[in-house]
Amino acid sequence: MPIDYSAVTKHLAEIDSASIGMNGSFNPAIFQPHWLAAQKLIRPEEAKTAKITTIQPELADFSTEWFQLQVLQNRFLLLSADPRQFSPLRDLAAAIFSLLPHTPITKLGMHRLLHFQMRNKDQWHKLGHILAPKEPWSGILDRPGLLNVSIQGYSSEVPAGTAIIKLQPSTRVEFGVYIEMSEEFGPPSEGEAEEIPWINRHLQAEWDITMKFFEDSASRLLELVEG
Repeated sequence: MPIDYSAVTKHLAEIDSASIGMNGSFNPAIFQPHWLAAQKLIRPEEAKTAKITTIQPELADFSTEWFQLQVLQNRFLLLSADPRQFSPLRDLAAAIFSLLPHTPITKLGMHRLLHFQMRNKDQWHKLGHILAPKEPWSGILDRPGLLNVSIQGYSSEVPAGTAIIKLQPSTRVEFGVYIEMSEEFGPPSEGEAEEIPWINRHLQAEWDITMKFFEDSASRLLELVEG
């Protein structure tokens, strides 16, 4: 049963999106709504009502009611702003590359983009003070404030990936915090045997774990200013 991600985050986000990104070598012109429908990856009516921004050899960009797909010659991005569709988003990406197993892919990223509204302005400032202490800037800058912070590390829950967490003031929510989290994976070592393509292996084994890790991490950061 698909997980309703909107219901499992302790701190409810005002805006919640997830995306799957890949670096590699792609043929954007392939990625059209009617091609996805012909492969039975989306419904024919979804293909008919898709909003196409452009389909060219250099760029394909279109959206349906529940996802946006943008493909450059070196970049693939599949995004949904509906938490109820995060599992189908993973399934769609896996199905696409099951049909295109020889696509050269050099990096896979699972991403979560969250905007949270803080309780008040003081709480908003407090989080900035905790994550970016102002004392070291005394005598250098007047009224220093957090613009953005980016941390890289490793999660014990997803040992195969590299975790990156970025935090900055939200531009879309008053007294809001924007948290962008990524888990990045590289291709297997040369000669390593694969039962299924490495992209699909990670999507199937680690998508749900990674989404939960992102939710827990966001909650841990927001809890710094509670109490």
